[in-house]
Amino acid sequence: MAFLTYNNSPLDLRNPTLLFAFAGWADAADSATHALRYVVSQLNGEKFAEVDPEEFYNFTRVRPKTKFDDEGERYIEWPANEFYAIRREDAETDLVVLVGVEPNVKWRTFCQSVLEEMQLLGVSKVIQVGALLDAVPHTREVRITGTATSAELRGMLRGIHVRRSRYTGPTGIAGVMTDTLKRAGIPAVSLWGHSPHYLQVAPNPKVSLGLVRGLYELINLTVPEEALKSQGLNFEHRVEQALDGESDVVAYVEKLEAQWDARNGHGDAETSSGPQPAGSGAEPGDIPDADQAVASIEEFLRQERQGDGGTQGSPNPA
Repeated sequence: MAFLTYNNSPLDLRNPTLLFAFAGWADAADSATHALRYVVSQLNGEKFAEVDPEEFYNFTRVRPKTKFDDEGERYIEWPANEFYAIRREDAETDLVVLVGVEPNVKWRTFCQSVLEEMQLLGVSKVIQVGALLDAVPHTREVRITGTATSAELRGMLRGIHVRRSRYTGPTGIAGVMTDTLKRAGIPAVSLWGHSPHYLQVAPNPKVSLGLVRGLYELINLTVPEEALKSQGLNFEHRVEQALDGESDVVAYVEKLEAQWDARNGHGDAETSSGPQPAGSGAEPGDIPDADQAVASIEEFLRQERQGDGGTQGSPNPA
């Protein structure tokens, strides 16, 4: 289709489900895109197409990056939106995974191009994977919530807190994409991981692991977890190191923990929709000064990641 460059075209996919996530507005701490890239790597996803970035980006806002290949030659890495096919021998349906970067311009054209490709492949349903900032502690189980465009699809969300979206205001490409697919008659479900708003260093593998487990609940998608668990444990350990001496942040986290434990994972399942703190009862005045305490945590983790050669997350405005 227009604006797509093909490696090949996997037209033999069986009743595929589309999973998609975009870095940017609905990807707090890069948790959603990290989750889908992990799924692709663990399940041997085959890249079959990508979107030509020329029409959809302001390159002074989303800049290409200079990198070196394995032979030491310099090359330019452009913002990518890539399609992968995953054939599932243990299921009746295959997967198409779209992972990319939120475009700057021509959103309707972008979404229409994706829709045409999904219709060509016979995609029967869609799962948007996203992450939002919330007043939740990093020391507890990751909160996963979901929304659906129809009553029938809400049955897929058993075991996942269902959010009734009451959010109005600015939205991102994920919301526009879901609306485009819905209008075309392709049902859609959204899966959201709640990321601590005081901890925005990317990626957050603990939230990514929660999203991968949410996909298992939705479509019985079995993915080896060992590598992501290890990333999450390492991340949590480094956060604890960063919190050492940050008494204001520690006190705030303890308050969030008490609120979480009091609810015991239950309570009102309806929260605000969109990538902002969803409100778990913490008062705004309790939040430590981000310019002082929280910034020091982020800087500590960045230095740690550079020191151990870990993967850097892309800049995230969410």
